[in-house]
Amino acid sequence: MIEPEMAFCDLAQDMQVAEAFIKYLVRYALDHCPDEIELFANFVDKGLKARLAAVLDRDFARITYTEAIDRLKACGKEFNSPVAWGTDLQSEHERYLCEEVFKRPLIVSDYPKSIKPFYMRVNDDNTTVAAMDILVPGTGEIIGGSQREERYDRLVKRIEEMGLNP
Repeated sequence: MIEPEMAFCDLAQDMQVAEAFIKYLVRYALDHCPDEIELFANFVDKGLKARLAAVLDRDFARITYTEAIDRLKACGKEFNSPVAWGTDLQSEHERYLCEEVFKRPLIVSDYPKSIKPFYMRVNDDNTTVAAMDILVPGTGEIIGGSQREERYDRLVKRIEEMGLNP
């Protein structure tokens, strides 16, 4: 999994760079490795070329974690792992959202602060953090990233909230 580290970027910029990076990698593979792509498309994954083209042809969908939980709860599908706000999304939830709902790569952002590390920037709602995951159909989570907490007083507070020694 890729976790970009960029100074002076907020979450929106992190998401833009991560999406552009994935598109660059797909374009590069298609342009420079056509024989390998053909081999995999013929013998490993018949839908590979279509999925790769879909990555390049459309912008990635974007929703917040809260919207993802709401969609999962409302879909009527039975999941092995329960869906509840404040719990981490499981692979089956991520796959359902990107493969069945959006049918393209999906960026989920603004996760609950209770399930993320202290160094992620706390949003103004004080319940979520500026974090994101990129989910790709047929692959799952491929990039995770966040905006780091730059406000010293809030960083110390989060460290203490988590029972750590600042």
